[in-house]
Amino acid sequence: MKVHQICARLQFGDAVTGQVLRIHELLGSWGWESHVYATANDEHMAGINEGMMAYRGKRSRSREDILIYHLSVYDDNHRQYLDSHNCKVLIYHNITPPHFLAPYDPFLADMCRRGRELLPHLKQCDLALGDSEYNRLELVAAGFEEAKTGVLPIFIDMEALGGKYNRALRDSLCDGTTNLLFVGRMVPNKRIEDLIDLFAVYNKKVDAHSRLLLVGTTWSVTYNAELARRIRGYGLQGAVSIPGWSWGVSDEDLRAYYRAGDVFITCSRHEGFCVPLLESMFFGVPILARAEAAIPVTLGGAGMTFKVMDVQLLAEAVAELVNNRELREALAAKGRQRLEEFAPEKIAEKLRSYLEAAAS
Repeated sequence: MKVHQICARLQFGDAVTGQVLRIHELLGSWGWESHVYATANDEHMAGINEGMMAYRGKRSRSREDILIYHLSVYDDNHRQYLDSHNCKVLIYHNITPPHFLAPYDPFLADMCRRGRELLPHLKQCDLALGDSEYNRLELVAAGFEEAKTGVLPIFIDMEALGGKYNRALRDSLCDGTTNLLFVGRMVPNKRIEDLIDLFAVYNKKVDAHSRLLLVGTTWSVTYNAELARRIRGYGLQGAVSIPGWSWGVSDEDLRAYYRAGDVFITCSRHEGFCVPLLESMFFGVPILARAEAAIPVTLGGAGMTFKVMDVQLLAEAVAELVNNRELREALAAKGRQRLEEFAPEKIAEKLRSYLEAAAS
């Protein structure tokens, strides 16, 4: 069996890239021939990306070959997918609604708009997979035949999460200060400003010995400046930390932040999956999350959710998650149970079943 995967960009640490690579590894372990092509890549992925020129040289008209197209933003390489005579599989990772990005990056907002408008035009395929039920339902709403849709969750490397961590960093954070944790890109759809508003109330009125750890890369100079003004306006300069704001943090540091976290909080308004929820479950960190987009689906009841941004009430909820041992233990147990549904071997089995059925 020969499988080609096409995506817009291969980038180290990116969830879509991680999914492409895991599928590539699995195909090889099954003895299938596997190729990966992208329009662009960072330096870490140069050895993986064969490039779109290579794809044009290797493509065939055989229905025995499978072409997997990963849609996460608009890219002209979708034309190769449309023109293909292979067994066609679409994997939809969802696309950020452009209105979140437009004030900061009109070009990227336009790419997201075009990507969302493209989705219905890709419906002539043998199989369409969302990496969450939320994404699958968007496929159906876009006109995909429901019987030809399914869910293939993001692969979570549980073994890697349990690997070495920066003990010195963990110990420095476990200094008696309450650590409120967010992991992810600092982008407008994740509403970092709402999280800062919530933390300001918690820090000023509930627990002065607390810090907010925003672990992830920043994105827009304009958006960064807005967040910085908000932090200064509340007088929180010493209480809010943005480690890895430019290049991200190492895996060992990331594991240390999770191990030191008292509560994981996200106020995000749009997620197609939200990997940090599962990572928090792995480390037993209780979760408080806004119940929008794919978050309730991924969370599966293994955390507290909210719909209204009532910062005073939410600050009290954070305090309960920090101090109520029975609640923390109950949520940790639910998290462990939820994680069983995302066991890598289960997802691998599901992937193989999907591909074999599509190609038959």
